Amino acid sequence: MWSLKYCLLVFISVLGVLQLAAARKNLRGLFFFPWKTVTVVFAGLAIAFPLVVFFTWNEFHSRIIEGSQQTGSFVVSAAAGIIFTVLLSSLLNFRRLNAGGPQTDGMDALQTSTFIQVLLKRWSRKAR
Repeated sequence: MWSLKYCLLVFISVLGVLQLAAARKNLRGLFFFPWKTVTVVFAGLAIAFPLVVFFTWNEFHSRIIEGSQQTGSFVVSAAAGIIFTVLLSSLLNFRRLNAGGPQTDGMDALQTSTFIQVLLKRWSRKAR
């Protein structure tokens, strides 16, 4: 049970960190919300809430979640947060952002397109 709570806290924190990083670099293709201000507020809350819960968690004992279990839980939760962010932001922004226009390379492509739009464009370019 404690491991599940730990996983949820890490998952929420990862969402917040990714949203904050996306807002900092203006990667609108990763935003959950169309407005940068709302994205930053969400990111702050998503980072602060798990930290407050984790450090005020009176029932937390180090013997409940062993080190290797904690490491595994962190890796799985962080990966789930990354995958969730990529998929949800792509679904939410697919119609709002168009993949047309000049295509940049790397992470900068997420300023004007979603992750899925970038992948589709790359795959269609390679298929030619």
